[in-house]
Formats: sequence, C-alpha cells, structure tokens
Amino acid sequence: MRNFLSRLKTRLIIFLVVLGPGVITAVADNDAGGVATYTVAASMYGMASQFLIIPETLILAVTQEIGARIAVVTKKGLGDLIRERYGVKLSLLIFILYFITNQGVVLQNVSGLKASFEIFGVNWQFFLIITCIFLILFVIFFNYKRLQRIFLLMIIFYFSYLFSAFLAKPNWGEAIKESLIWPSKINIFDLSFWFSRIAVLGTTITAWGQFFVHSYIIDKKLDVNHLKYERLEVYLGAFITNLFSWMMAVAVTYTLFVHGIKVDDGFKAALAIKPFAGELAFVFFAFGLFGASLLGLTIVPLATAYVFSEIFGYQGSLDSSFTKGKLFYIFFILQILIGLLIALFPQTSLFKLTLYVDFLNGAMLPIIFYFLIKFSEDPKIMGKHTSSGLTKILVRGAAIIISVMVIISFIGKIFHLV
Repeated sequence: MRNFLSRLKTRLIIFLVVLGPGVITAVADNDAGGVATYTVAASMYGMASQFLIIPETLILAVTQEIGARIAVVTKKGLGDLIRERYGVKLSLLIFILYFITNQGVVLQNVSGLKASFEIFGVNWQFFLIITCIFLILFVIFFNYKRLQRIFLLMIIFYFSYLFSAFLAKPNWGEAIKESLIWPSKINIFDLSFWFSRIAVLGTTITAWGQFFVHSYIIDKKLDVNHLKYERLEVYLGAFITNLFSWMMAVAVTYTLFVHGIKVDDGFKAALAIKPFAGELAFVFFAFGLFGASLLGLTIVPLATAYVFSEIFGYQGSLDSSFTKGKLFYIFFILQILIGLLIALFPQTSLFKLTLYVDFLNGAMLPIIFYFLIKFSEDPKIMGKHTSSGLTKILVRGAAIIISVMVIISFIGKIFHLV
C-alpha cells in the first residue's frame, strides 16, 4: 500500500509539472469569440448546436495530442517544421491566412471585454484601455511560470457557465438527447445549421490552438519522459473545454431558444437571459464572458507571435527579455492595439464577425490536419513516436468530413442558401 501511494504521489507530481499546455490551449478555445459563437448557435438551434460534440471532443483530444507529441519529440514548433519542410513561400501564405483569422479572433475578444464592462455598468473605454495595458505588461515582465499560473487561474471564470446552466432549469434528458443522440427540433438538412455547426467546430478546434500547443510546450521545455503525462493533460483539457461549451449551450437553449429569442452576440445573450433565469444567472454569464475575453485576448496574440517568430526565424519565448525577444513581443502588442483602436469606436459591433471568423477557423483545419498527418507519421521526424491505428483514422476522417462540410457550406453561401 505504501509503495502504491508513493508511486501515485510521484505520478501526480509529474502530472502537475506538465500541467498547462493542453488544458490552457483547449479552454482558451472557448474565448469571447467562442462564447459568442456557442451563444448565437444555441439561440438559433438549441442543443442541436452541440450535436456531434462527442466526436468533436475526440478530434480535439487527438489533434492536440499529436501536436503535443510532435513538439515534445522534435523540440520545434509547427511553424518551424512547415518552414523547414515546405519552404518560406508556403509558410508565408499560411501565416497570412493565420494572421487574418487570428486578428479576427482578437477583435472578438476585445469586443467581449468591452461587452462585459458594459454589462457591469462601468466606463468601458477607461477599463478596456487599462486592462489591455495590464495584459501587455504582464506578458512582457512576467516569465513563463508566473504567466502559466495566471492562465490557469483564469479558467476559474468558466465555472460561471456551469452555474448559469443549472439556474436555467433545463430538461437534462432532452438536452442530452438533442446534442448526443439526434437533434429532433431542427431541420438536419438546413445548410444554415451546418454553417453554424462548422463555426462551432472552428471555435472549439482552432487553427491557432494547433500552433499554440506546439509553441507553448517548447517554451515549457518538456521532453519524451513527460509524454504520457502530457497526453493525459491534453485529454483532460479537451473534456473540460467541451463541458464548458455544452453548459453554455444549455444556459442559452433553456432561456432564449425555448422562447424563440435569437441573439447575435454574448452581450445580448447575457441581458436576454436575465428575465428567464434571474439576476444570478445573468451575473454568472457576464463573469464567464469577462474571463473568457481575458484569456483569449492574451493567448491568441501570443499564438500568432509564436508562429511569426518560428516562420521568420526570430527568438520567441515568454522567458526571453523584451530586448532579446523584441519582435515577438512587438507582434503580440500590435495585435492587441489594433483590436483596441477599432473597439474604441462606440458603434463598432465586432461580435457580428463571430460566425464568419469561426467558419474561417474551421475552414483552415483541413490544412492544419494535413501537416499534422505528414509530420506525425514520418519516422524521420518522429522516430518510434509516429502516429498509428485509431489516431490516424480519426485525423484523416475528420479532415475529409470537415473539408466536405466547408465546401457545401461555402457553396450555400455563394448561392445565398445559407
């Protein structure tokens, strides 16, 4: 018994050492843009907006695990590997698409922060500027370990959505049936539904998340001895993030959807929930939006800065000083400032970008999956840690299915069917 407890303690310590990349990356997928997307989709389609959440969770877990494994084995970020194997021109093209998509996500998070301050009834311009300045200073002056503690602490805000869901007094059996078995309350052949479903997928399994988990693991300096613990951490992150998203959908479905109220952003959703679920549910939803915005506004620009550094060969690490990693930090700051300047115009409603930005995120996934497949299955790169079996089937199948869904939805958009 003593030996068992000793081994358990050792394994727990190792798990706590590796804790961070998988959980933070997965939960940060549920940023302000994610909250808005889940909210908009749930107000339109109820719990059907979470249809296929189990395979979605599996795909998130498997792709993040592949990314973590590639990073641990190669000690290189995804941007590094693409540049080395496919050249600068293709890397630059991918980066441009990546930057455009990520800047849209940054705008969503700035808008989410702005909306949360408006909900709390404070001077949103002042607090938005101050918060952005503090976020920039934290990233510049705090090292990797201190920042990771802050990131993990931010996850606490997401538990607000669990309380909001319970306060909505849902029909749990119906919620499970509609999301996990078969949606009976919507037209499954409606292309608009699949457009929103790809958007939900695109904010759950993000292109930036695939890049970020690579870079963040490099910064954490994990090695192959940590691999099985990192795999467990990634799986835990996938489960937690989709539990939060499912609970958001429950809160919105049983307050707004059941009453035929459609919203186009998280701000309106928080206000609309209040008459149906009460003041407390409204406050919890608002706090969740605030925390999601903070985490997303920090993680997403960092993800872009990491990839910029990797593709163009500059030093990019949270343990680097501002002088040594100047371009890394400048690129991080630039994205926040662009978002802030646009958001300071009072009439700007960035949440209207929500479904389109996340649809673009979803559309980029087959490209990212292609690189994950190529790198993870190459023995020259991965040695004995190549992908095999169910992992290969899941990633390839997901890439094909998502590609088909994207094409159908895109055609629907062109011909105004969506």
